[in-house]
This record gives sequence, structure tokens and C-alpha cells, in this order.
Amino acid sequence: MKNIDYKKIIFSFKPLSVKNYENFDLDRLALYSLIVLERKRVPLYFDHIVVSLFKMFPNKFSMANFKEYPDTNRISKSLRRLADPKRKNWATGNIENGFYLTETGKEVALQTEDLLKHPTRLKPSSTSSPKRSRGRSPQDDVLEIEKSPLFQKWQNRDFSVTDYEVLSFLKAVPYTPKHLLSKYLDQLKQSATAAKNKKVLAFLDWLEKKFKNLFQ
Repeated sequence: MKNIDYKKIIFSFKPLSVKNYENFDLDRLALYSLIVLERKRVPLYFDHIVVSLFKMFPNKFSMANFKEYPDTNRISKSLRRLADPKRKNWATGNIENGFYLTETGKEVALQTEDLLKHPTRLKPSSTSSPKRSRGRSPQDDVLEIEKSPLFQKWQNRDFSVTDYEVLSFLKAVPYTPKHLLSKYLDQLKQSATAAKNKKVLAFLDWLEKKFKNLFQ
């Protein structure tokens, strides 16, 4: 079997246009690099990831005062968040021994890849918070919540919920600003309060506490 030249593969990566990734957070870009390396059968070791990220996204992963070098501290923090089961759980592993994508991580990585190819989907108009249509009542909001897959999981005490599921529940795209997500969640809580539905309100409170990283 022919040996794979990992350095040659990584050095072949070209920087993406800054406008294609300027609105992406570091963690999703790091996750994208993992799936790119995995496809090319490059082990997900820290040094491979560092150079790959710097090659593809120099504006995000270079040092503040030495733009010609990668910021390994920033990258290591991002990778630790990816592998933290209480935060992202998009990967497993560690800096010392390398990483592996989880199934959820692969799903988010593919979504990130699609958005990197179509950056116009991240234009400001697409990240606005959903607005209640004219004539929609608080009870309408509550009924919609009760029918949602996420509420059903919570009601069945299945708490294996991902960030992606929460964004889907909120009808939001990735990278929607946190203040807009928080604003929409507050609207739903107001509807639950107006409809006097304590169970839905308890669900929304749980959601806010469990996924505070999305709202704060």
C-alpha cells in the first residue's frame, strides 16, 4: 500500500475567500477542517489541524501580532470545545492523541461545508429572528411547541439534544446572533405565560439553561 504524504496534502490547501467565512465562528471552521482531513485520510492530529486551519482560514486563525503564524492557543481552545460533551460534543479525543468526529459533528460539518459554498445564505436577512404572523395568538405558539420533536423528546425525558436540534426548533440558521435567539425564546416564553401553560414554560426554561451557550 502506497504511503500517504500528509504534509503534501495539507500544504495543498488554499485559503478560502475571507467573505465566505468571515461570519463563521471558530468552532464550526475547526469542525470543517476535521471533515476535510478525514476525507483525505489524514489523521486528525493537532499539528495537522493547526496547519490546515491556518492554510484555509488565515484571517481567523493567525496570531494577532504575527499574521504569518497560526494561533495555536486559539485553535486548541476551539478543539477542546468541540470535544467537550457538555458543550459541543462534535468530536472525541484530545490534543495529545488526536480527534474523531461524532455523528452529530459530521452532520454539523456537512452543514457548515454547504454554507461555506453558499455564503449568501448567511446574509443578515437570513439571521433575523422569526416574527409572529398577523393574527397569530399565544395559543398558536404553544400548540406548535407541543407538536415539535424537541418538546416530545423533553417530555419523554430524552435529554440527548444537540445545538442543531435547538436551532431547528427555533427556526434559526447557524450563526444567528445570540441576542436574536434569546429574543425569540423570550417571545415563546411570553406566549406560554399568556396561555397559562406551565409545562411548555418549564420546557422553555430548561432549554434556556441547558443551552445557555446559544443565548448568552
